[in-house]
Amino acid sequence: MRNITKLLESRIELSDSEIHIFLLQLDLFDCSQLITYLSEDEVVRAEQLKVEEKKKQFIIVRGVCRKLLSHALNIDAKEIKFYYGEHKKPYIKEKYNNKSVEFNISHSGNYALVALTLYNKVGVDIEKINHKIDYQSLSKRFFSEKENEELLCLTNDEQLDAFYRAWTRKESFIKATGKGIAFGLDRFSVSLEDNIKCQVDIDSSKLINEQWYCYNVMNVENYKMALASCKNNIDIIIHQ
Repeated sequence: MRNITKLLESRIELSDSEIHIFLLQLDLFDCSQLITYLSEDEVVRAEQLKVEEKKKQFIIVRGVCRKLLSHALNIDAKEIKFYYGEHKKPYIKEKYNNKSVEFNISHSGNYALVALTLYNKVGVDIEKINHKIDYQSLSKRFFSEKENEELLCLTNDEQLDAFYRAWTRKESFIKATGKGIAFGLDRFSVSLEDNIKCQVDIDSSKLINEQWYCYNVMNVENYKMALASCKNNIDIIIHQ
């Protein structure tokens, strides 16, 4: 992020036909500034985090998210109140042009994503690639049968990259729905191919009524990222 001040002071025009994605390089941010945007309960929560890296991640991502929302809604960052759904997905009650403001956040390693849009369920996920991970065991446990078959058809050199591509897509989807891991990672399938957009294949219409799509966000070395939305042909605006 080349200009942190510009990011934190920028006015965002939200639309239900666009999703704004902010890629944050965490080591460029000053926690002492961003912690002033947090609510009292968030400051307490941050102080309870014993691992310094996790504490900084929390302060930066929550602080930036609050500041971006405050400029979009024209209210003070500390005045924004986060509520939480049954499976802990955060949301706010403030409206923008009489439409609900939807957002989602994710962080891993030295990077984080913040997504903002209107009247559109959205989820994002970012994962730092661990080259020593036992991805085959994880895929057998959490992937659908279709995804496992697709993974095994790839060469050994292709499998790790494809695993993380699928994992971020699956995580972004369950975050977007608000159901989280309770939805069941093996009850739907995403493509492992390196395409810009893929449709989510859900086992049963009883699980969810909408049609969902996963989108590639951008490429950063040693990271995979994905966005999920229940809208097709959405414009994705990337800020980095």
